[in-house]
Amino acid sequence: MASIAHRELPAPRRAANRDGRDPRYAPEHHTHATRHGTDHDTDDVTSHVTRGTTKLATTERTIQHRELSDADLLRESDLFDEAFYLEQNPRLGAQGKDPVTHYLTRGGFNGKDPSAAFSSRAYLKRNPEVAAARINPLVHYLRVGRAEGRSMNPLADDVALIVDSGLFDADYYRHFHPDLPEDADLVRHYLRFGARRGDDPSELFSTTGYQRQNADVAKSGANPLLHYLAFGRHEGRIAPRGKLREPYFDSLFAQQWAHLAPLPVAHLPSVGPRVTVLTDSVGPSSLFGGVGTSIVLAILLANRFGATLRIATRTEAPDPSVVTTLERAAGVRLEGALETAYVPVGGDQELAVADDEILMTTSWWTTRATLGSTVDRSRVLYLLQEDERMFYAFGDERLMCSETLDERGFTVVVNTQRLLDHLGSAGHYPHLADEAIALTPAFPGGLPREGADLGARPEGRRRLFFYSRPENARNLFWRGGTVLSRAVEQGLLDPDEWELHLVGRRTPDLTFPRDTKPLVVEGLDWLAYQDLVRTIDAALVLMDTPHPSYPPLDLAAAGVPVLTNTHGSKQDLSDYSANILTAPSTVDGLLEGMARLLALSDDRAQRAANVRADGIERDWNVSLAPTVDALVERFAGVMRSDDVR
Repeated sequence: MASIAHRELPAPRRAANRDGRDPRYAPEHHTHATRHGTDHDTDDVTSHVTRGTTKLATTERTIQHRELSDADLLRESDLFDEAFYLEQNPRLGAQGKDPVTHYLTRGGFNGKDPSAAFSSRAYLKRNPEVAAARINPLVHYLRVGRAEGRSMNPLADDVALIVDSGLFDADYYRHFHPDLPEDADLVRHYLRFGARRGDDPSELFSTTGYQRQNADVAKSGANPLLHYLAFGRHEGRIAPRGKLREPYFDSLFAQQWAHLAPLPVAHLPSVGPRVTVLTDSVGPSSLFGGVGTSIVLAILLANRFGATLRIATRTEAPDPSVVTTLERAAGVRLEGALETAYVPVGGDQELAVADDEILMTTSWWTTRATLGSTVDRSRVLYLLQEDERMFYAFGDERLMCSETLDERGFTVVVNTQRLLDHLGSAGHYPHLADEAIALTPAFPGGLPREGADLGARPEGRRRLFFYSRPENARNLFWRGGTVLSRAVEQGLLDPDEWELHLVGRRTPDLTFPRDTKPLVVEGLDWLAYQDLVRTIDAALVLMDTPHPSYPPLDLAAAGVPVLTNTHGSKQDLSDYSANILTAPSTVDGLLEGMARLLALSDDRAQRAANVRADGIERDWNVSLAPTVDALVERFAGVMRSDDVR
C-alpha cells in the first residue's frame, strides 16, 4: 500500500453542518448532509489509495520508506503511547517486538488502541472508507482526519454529547439496572446495550417513544438519543417523556390490569347484522370447553339473524381455520360470512363496531373491558360458563370479577341451569335468576342412546383417565394425585391391571407408588381426544366449583364411568347420567368413590344401560335451540334484521 504522505489529500471535511448538526448520527434519509458537502467521498479516497498503490507498490524500498515515515509520525505523536500499548499487549514486550511496527502492520487493523485517547475500532467503524482501503486508523487521523475535523474517539464524543445534554440521569439509569457494577460507565452501557433494549436514559427522554414517532430513525438503526441531539431537536422533532422512576399509581394500575382497560372501539353505521365473539385467543385447543361453546352459540345465533360471524381476539391473532374444524366436530354450519379481528391488549388498535351488532364476551375480563367502552350495553351478550370468582384466591381479581358479575343492563347466558341456580341464589347474584338465560351443552362424541352397547372388554390392561391440570387450582391436581397414590398403595388400583393416563396440560414427570409410571397425554386435537375417550375404562375428574364441567359429561356419554367431587349445590349428577358418580372431596371420601367407580367399570352392561337412559344432549342444534330462541327475542331490536329465521 502506498504511503498516505505520498498522495494528494482530499479537501478537509467540516466538523458539522452549517446549522450545527453532526452528520455522524444521521440516518440514510438525511440527504441534506450531502448537499452541504459534509459527507466524505469514499470513492475519492479509494481512488487516491488505488493510484498510490499502483505507483509505489513496485519496489520493496518504497514500502520500507512508507513504514518508516508512518512510524516516525506515530513516534512523534502524543496519540501513540508505547507504554500503554505494551501494557495492553504484554506478549510484544516478551517477544522483543517494536510496538509501533506492530500497530502499523497488525494492531491498528485488529482494533488495538495506540493510547487511551484514540479508539482504533471506533474510528474505523465511523469511517468505513478508511477500513475498506486498509489504511491504518491513527495514520489516517494524523494525516487526514484531524484536518477534516474527524473525531479521534467517536465513542468518547458520543458520551460527552449525551452527558452535556442533560438528558441522561445516572441515578435514574442505575435504578432500572441495579445489577450493574458500582464502577460501570452507565452512559457507555446505554450506548452499547441500553438503547438497543429500549431502555430510557432519564424521565426526560423515551428511547422507544422516539422510535415510534420517527420511523426513519427506527429503520436506520441510529441511536435515538444521539439522533435527537444531533438532528432531531434542530428539526423540531419532539423528545417524548421516558417512564417515571416512581410512576403514578394510575400508571401502575393501568400496567397491572391492561386487559381490563376499556376496549378501543370505532363506531360504524350499519354494515348488516353481525355477531362478534370477543375472546383471548382462538386456536386448535379452542375445540374444547368454553371457547368452542361460545363459537357454536355464535354460529347458531348468526344463522338465525342472517348475520356475519366475526371472531375478535386479544392475546394472539385468531386462526379462522379453527371454525371450519369446529363445525365438523360440533355438527353445525355457519351459513353467512366469517370475519376475524385482532385487538391486542395494551394496544391502540380499535375494534370497529356497527350499530346492528351483538358483541359476545366470554369472560369477566372481556366483559369488563367492553362495559368500560362506548359500546351500548344493550348490545352486549356475556357468556358465563363458570363461577369465575373461583378462579382466584380472595383479593383484587376476585373482587373485580365479583363486581363485574353484579353489573346490570346487558344479557347474560349461563352454561347449565345448575350453574345458573348457584349464581342466582341468595348471597350471590339474585338478579341473574330473573334475567339470565340458561344454556345446555351438547356432546356429539357420545354414543347414540338408542341401542348403546359397549360389547366385550378388549384384552390387556384397563385404562384410567385422570384429568391432570396442575396449573388450574380448581381441578385439584394434588388431591387427585394423592387419591391415586393411596389407591395404588392399598391395592385398590393394581398397576398390573390398570394403566394410568394423565390427560391435561403441563403435568410434571412423576411416579406413583409401586414404581407405577403414568402415561402423560397432552396437546390432543378433537379427533385424537375422542379416539382416546373411546378406549377409557374409568375416569377421575375433579372440579372444585359448582359447575359439572365438560369432561365428566363427555366421558359419561361415551359409556365411561366417571368419579367427580361434590361442591356446594353440586351433590348428585345422576340426572345427567348414572355413569357419573360423586363423592366428598376428602381423601377417604374419594377413595370410597374409587371403589364404586372400579366396580361400575367392570359392569359394561350397566354402563351401556346408563348411556341409554342418560340426559346428556348429543346435538348442539337441539340443545341450544331454546337459548337461541330467547336471544333472538332479546336482541330483535338491536339487530334490525329482515332475515330472522
